[in-house]
Amino acid sequence: MSFKNTIISIFVVFVLALMIADGEPEPMAHWSYEGEEGPKNWSELDERYSMCIEGSNQSPINITNTIEAKLLPLELEDNSKGTTFINNGHTVQVNFAGGSTLTLDGKTYSLKQVHFHTPSENTIEGKSYPMEAHLVHASGSSLAVIGVMFEVSNDNTVLNKILRNLPENEGDSNELKSLVSGYELLPEIKDYYRFNGSLTTPPCSEGVKWVVLKTPVQISESQLKDFTSVMPENNRPVQEINARTILH
Repeated sequence: MSFKNTIISIFVVFVLALMIADGEPEPMAHWSYEGEEGPKNWSELDERYSMCIEGSNQSPINITNTIEAKLLPLELEDNSKGTTFINNGHTVQVNFAGGSTLTLDGKTYSLKQVHFHTPSENTIEGKSYPMEAHLVHASGSSLAVIGVMFEVSNDNTVLNKILRNLPENEGDSNELKSLVSGYELLPEIKDYYRFNGSLTTPPCSEGVKWVVLKTPVQISESQLKDFTSVMPENNRPVQEINARTILH
């Protein structure tokens, strides 16, 4: 091979390497709920986490100073079942097949997954609950989340169906053997608070529509221990409300 051809070959390999690198984004930085990788330092772990400190509409929040409004009843279509229960190292999460939807402001969002935080991330008038579920919905790139609080009382029959397949170790993914509908976890009374916010985990992206139900649902002490045994404290501290309006 001539010197000229060798140079051309090296150049081609270099260009191909750049193209491959451009096509595979660098993985997001690891984060945690404690220590040097905890919430106070999320924005320093990865430049893509900048909203965790720069955002002005961050979640969770303390729900207070709410404004009364004529909020429409939640428009829910419950047509899907849970498929898998996974442990991603930050939370335990039930994934759902397509079919269950929430309609807000004329836009329909599909239920993707339900995950849990202990203790609750949002607080209501300064009150923290032992656990909170987040029902995450998507419509294209737009997200809407329903938050549900749990208070210690009697056994929750829906949680019993889920906990039979609790993924005990990070990376575990268990098929749900019991049928669990998308909105079975919700209370009968669905009065709610409404505000704009963000993801509560990196990259803390904003533009998320939040609906937090006023009425908590029950969980027993033993059920709560089942969750905390595989999912220690995983709640981001409450963030400043700033200029946001919280409706009820």
